[in-house]
Amino acid sequence: LPLLVVLPVALAAIILAVRFSLAPLRRYRTRLEARSARDLSEVPADDLPAEIGPLAATLNNLLDRLREAFEAERSFAANAAHELRTPLAGAIAQAQRLRSETHDPAINARAAEIEATLKRLTRMSERLMQLARAEGGRLRTDRNTDLRPVARVVVDDLARTGAMDRIALTLPDTPVLSDIDPDAFAILCRNLVENALRHGAETAPVEVIVTQDGQLIVANDGPVLPRDILDRLTARFERANTRTDGSGLGLAIVAAIADRIGSQLNLESPRPGKSSGFQASLRLPT
Repeated sequence: LPLLVVLPVALAAIILAVRFSLAPLRRYRTRLEARSARDLSEVPADDLPAEIGPLAATLNNLLDRLREAFEAERSFAANAAHELRTPLAGAIAQAQRLRSETHDPAINARAAEIEATLKRLTRMSERLMQLARAEGGRLRTDRNTDLRPVARVVVDDLARTGAMDRIALTLPDTPVLSDIDPDAFAILCRNLVENALRHGAETAPVEVIVTQDGQLIVANDGPVLPRDILDRLTARFERANTRTDGSGLGLAIVAAIADRIGSQLNLESPRPGKSSGFQASLRLPT
């Protein structure tokens, strides 16, 4: 009879003791599950039992090594792209000088092809620098900035390159304040607009809209893209139309920035309410 009383009480006491002692481990697991794929910072483990502490320390050391490896990769890509800019600019200048000095049509055409190839390589190096910034740089600041002037500068700069009448910019009357780094927002906006200009119909305008609640929308007209192609467009070096002159990195850069600021890049085709076209949108932190 005493055993019938003692055994259930002892069992309940053991269950409560185990649950209480494992509570720090459950909290540690929750912190790990809440981590994003890009967050490789150290996981706090001060409240873990002494028996589990070495395992947590080993995991943090592994995260440190992974972070150093990824930072080395991004640093190499950014430095290599930066170092390529000067020799590429010099080679382009030499090709342009050759075109101006020659009177042979064949040599002029060959020099024009060389110049075009070097310019594509220059754009590729710029995209690699942007990708390294998107994946490793600081994208949030300690203060809010009005995004409307940044959007105007980007659109005006693209308009001067030959798209004067193709971009329709719509901005609210009141400031759109966000803590996203203005350079990061400019990279977002420029890549989306350049992508729309390059792949959209030349007879239809590219609509660039920044709403009061911080939503960035870029839409163009053109053929409808299947869902499977839309799902692949944010991958590196993926292009919907291989006949166009693009690097395949623009939407990958935008998706990387969106992920790191806690947003999501939404790609839709056809455009909402239309039977054709393409629209990219994401919500900025405001």
